[in-house]
Formats: sequence, structure tokens, C-alpha cells
Amino acid sequence: MIQAAPPGEQKRKFIKDQVQLSANPCITLFEQQKVSYQELGISPSDPLLDTLEKINQQAEIIRLERKGFRALQYVGVIQINETTIQILPKIDYDSLAENPLRSNLSSKENAEHTAARNLISMLIYANGMKVHPQTLGALKVAPGGWLDLLTQLFATELLHQIKQGYHRDYVQQEDRLPFVRGRWNIVRQLCRHPDLIEGLDVQYDELLPDTPLNRVFRLAVSQMQPLIRDQQTRNLLADLDEWLKPVQIYPYASIYLDQIQFTRLNERFKAAFDLARLFLTGHSITLLPGKQRAFVFTLDMNRLFEQFVTRLLQSNAKRILPREWQECVIETQGGKTPRYLARPLPTTAKPILQLKPDILIKSHGRPRLIIDTKNKTLPTLNAIQDIAKDDLYQMTIYATHFDCPNVLLLYPRPAHTNTTSPLVLEIEGFPIRIFIAALNLHQPLNQLDGLVDEFRGILTCIHNYAR
Repeated sequence: MIQAAPPGEQKRKFIKDQVQLSANPCITLFEQQKVSYQELGISPSDPLLDTLEKINQQAEIIRLERKGFRALQYVGVIQINETTIQILPKIDYDSLAENPLRSNLSSKENAEHTAARNLISMLIYANGMKVHPQTLGALKVAPGGWLDLLTQLFATELLHQIKQGYHRDYVQQEDRLPFVRGRWNIVRQLCRHPDLIEGLDVQYDELLPDTPLNRVFRLAVSQMQPLIRDQQTRNLLADLDEWLKPVQIYPYASIYLDQIQFTRLNERFKAAFDLARLFLTGHSITLLPGKQRAFVFTLDMNRLFEQFVTRLLQSNAKRILPREWQECVIETQGGKTPRYLARPLPTTAKPILQLKPDILIKSHGRPRLIIDTKNKTLPTLNAIQDIAKDDLYQMTIYATHFDCPNVLLLYPRPAHTNTTSPLVLEIEGFPIRIFIAALNLHQPLNQLDGLVDEFRGILTCIHNYAR
């Protein structure tokens, strides 16, 4: 294997106006949490709110209200000048049982710390990332916020792989040489330099590190630097920046994300690539007056919860599915055959509004159960009035169009609530039962045995009630 040249004693490169970032104020919210301007010490006319309003023009991340603002379903980090807004998911847990040494943490610090770790565990699991054990071990001592932890995971993993050797590939080069190398481009030669005095126009392939994969890594490193507060993580990014100097910063490297293919030659970079994809697809920059910029990185928890539950079921089907459903097939996003809500007349027109329930559990081609995840917090499963009417209408449509008598709305369980049997609703006039249940995400998500058992209990109960 060709070894990468170490960066040696070159001075780490830092972005000068970001060096003091770790000392700047940080506002921490949990998803759907509302906070008043008075609590934040700002007025309704603060320039920060004008910037947030501009960011919301791309996608509403924080809802601005008359007396305060409220986080929505997005988690992430917004960096505006010297202020950082961090949004965490509501998946915290009591860490004292896991580590009694953390008893010195306040309840707020514990919630932020455990929510951050659970978020990273969800991301790794939902995306099927195979992270090197050494990388995960180093992550345990990281002191920063959740994006700092996630970036440290990326930087440590990528640095570990690059030190074993760059990813290199044959890259087409064009040059003018005194001899033929590769292929002589005669057409260009005759059009531009027909006298041959300045040399021969040639095209050749050369084994270089300036590949699409490395361009993705270089862009991810450069875009994450302004968002990171933790000095240790910033140092890792600076080291990576030096190692990746042979690779040009290509601002449109995101176009490679769906083009890169992994083989046995580059498979070891897959985990770092998956993290880079998260950064590049969730990252945006908003230009402000003058030379100022706002950096935004967000993830949609609705989508992440769906991915997590889907992978949990697919990876543990034998442990979760009831005995009578062990031979069932699990399909996602509406299955292999598209179903639609309606078709305009005349009937030759294309159907509209494709139906895509998250999970189908099918036996002999027929759905036995439809599962749709909803990242909403219900105060209690027994409070039917708290269940959105639109969710019930949606599940009824799924049941009728997929000819499935059993459908499940699956929510995250509220903190400090006990496990309960699924709520059962029977649709009048139709042989349809809607089940409502919740999974407890307020536990360490790097260990999934408890969650698997809970999921099995839900589906076993549904099977006993099922039509």
C-alpha cells in the first residue's frame, strides 16, 4: 500500500476569527422547546432574530414568536457571528446508573450530555456505519457539544484511515510534454500548437489522491471548521486539513455523493464517507451584511426516528416479530409496488399522491401490519385527544389502500412514563384496527437489547389483537 506523507511539523492552520469560539455564548434548546426572549437576555428587535428569520427562508428551523422562539423537529447547530444555538433531541436519560462518577453534573448538563450521546448512537445505527472501535473509544472523553462529538468521530475515523494510506485513483491529466505520455491529442495539437515547437498535447492517467472521494472529505473538513467549539476537535480538523493538502477544495464536491462506488479497495473509508455525507447534506451557509456569514447544520428528527426504527426492526426481525410472523417479509416506503391515493379523470391520466407508509410486514404478498413512525411526544397513550386527527386519517387511508386491517402508529415514549400496552382504536364500519404505541428512547441507545424486548412486546400484543 502506498503510504501517505505525514504533514510533519507544519503549523496547524486555524481560522483566525474563530479561535475564540469556545468562549462565545451558546444557547441550548431541546426539540420543540420554547424559550422567551427575556430568558435569553435579548429584545424582540435583536439582530440575532433578523438573521434567524433569514435562515428560516430556506427551511423553518426555529419558529419566531412574539415573546420568544421555539425549536421544531430539527436538531443541529446554528452559528451566527459569536452566538451558537444548539438544538438537541429529547432522548436524554439518567446517566448515574451508567456512570456514578457523573453525579457532579447538574440535571441540565446530564440531559444535554446524554441526549448528545444518544443522538450519535442513533445516527451511527440508523445509517449502518461501521466505525473503528478505536474511534469510538476516543469519543468517550470528548468534552464538546453533540456536533463537536460527531465531528470528532468523523475526524478521528478519517485520520485513522488516511494514516494507513491515502485513497488514490487514476485521474486523467492533460499536459504539454516533449514526449508522448498516454495518448497524443492530435486534434487539440493541430488546433492550438500545430508547429510542435512547444511540445506535444497529451492525455494520460496518473495515480493521485485528488479523487472525488477525497474531495468530499476535504469539503466536509473545510465546512465544519467554523461550527466547532471544542479545541481538541478543531485540532483534529486542522491536522486533516494538512493531510488533505494534495486534494483541491472543490466547492461542488457534493455532486459526487451519489456517484462514489465502494469496493474492497476503498471500503475502509465508508464510515468516514457516511459522516461526511451527513455534514454536506445538512450544512448551509447564509450570507449576512458585510463579510459575515451564518453557518447552519441540521438533521430532521422525523426522518432519523423513522430510519432508526426501520433498521431496528430489520436487523432484529427474528427477535422482534411474533413467532407466527417469523417468515414475514419487511418492506419500507410503501413496498415494491407503488400505491396512489387518487387518479384524475380520464383514467388514462397518471395517478397522484403516492402512499409511502414507513414499514410493511407482509406474508405471502399480503400486508399483515403497517407501521408508521411519528416523532411526536404524547403526554400519555390513554389521552386519545392528544393523537393528531391527521395521523388517524392517514393510517385509515393506508389500511384501505393496502388492504391491511392492522396499522400501528409508533411514537417515542415520554420521559419518566411506564411501559403500557398499545392503545387500540376500531374504525366504525370498517374491519380496521389502529394501534398506538411508543418506544422508550430515554435509555442508552448504544445498547439496544432493552429496546428490542420492548418492540417485541408491542408487536406480540398487536398480533394477539390482530384481525
